[in-house]
Amino acid sequence: MKIIIDMEACYGCRTCELACSYHHAKVFSPKLSSIKVQRNNRTGKITWIIDSTCDFCEGEEEPLCAKFCFYGGIKFEK
Repeated sequence: MKIIIDMEACYGCRTCELACSYHHAKVFSPKLSSIKVQRNNRTGKITWIIDSTCDFCEGEEEPLCAKFCFYGGIKFEK
């Protein structure tokens, strides 16, 4: 399984962080997310970190970060 990030499609909205935290803790809190999205305000560059707590949303059809990414920045490959 693999999560693919399309940096060109990502707008940095951080919805993926909220979806991830909901999977882990049933609350919307970016602090509890396995995904961290950061935007450099000077350059506009977006960086991603997916840490080792990512379990690809075990028990779900697909990872919630990919399911709720409205811009197509995250895709899931089995």
